[in-house]
Amino acid sequence: MPAKDVYPNIVYASVVESAANTLTFTKIETGYGGLQKTAWIIHRIEWFLGIGIRSLVIDNSDAIDCALVTSNLISALDLSQAALIDLYEFKTFEKSAVGFRCFDDPITRNFADLPGGGRIVLPYPLYLAVKGVSLASAVTVKARIFFTERELGDADWMELVQQTRLLT
Repeated sequence: MPAKDVYPNIVYASVVESAANTLTFTKIETGYGGLQKTAWIIHRIEWFLGIGIRSLVIDNSDAIDCALVTSNLISALDLSQAALIDLYEFKTFEKSAVGFRCFDDPITRNFADLPGGGRIVLPYPLYLAVKGVSLASAVTVKARIFFTERELGDADWMELVQQTRLLT
């Protein structure tokens, strides 16, 4: 796979739940077509929830699931989905005798230590997904995705398409 980029590109996207506790998707506009033989190597994803959104998670049953996926046809965000690239579940703060444990914003998911320097994905289609669990109102999640491009040969491209079940 010949490299197209030396330095990482960054794409920004956000998704707003259509209603509280509803799986919602937003398509990331990448400028690629479905038959283009270019892949992204995702090195890092920074998830931004913000203090207002995090404050909705107040009980052990509350959670915010945010994901990067290759399909908006899935009905659940779980690890059995071939379309799932990354899934982060934000749960309650850790309560202690002296207060709460703080979390950094953004929440960084680093894939740079994986073989090849990251997760290889087709850049079309890509979606951000969010689903609140037991929350009082709808949530918004934002993400910055750091990636480099790679040109794929026919065999590598078809393997990647089959891996994400875009053609079955």
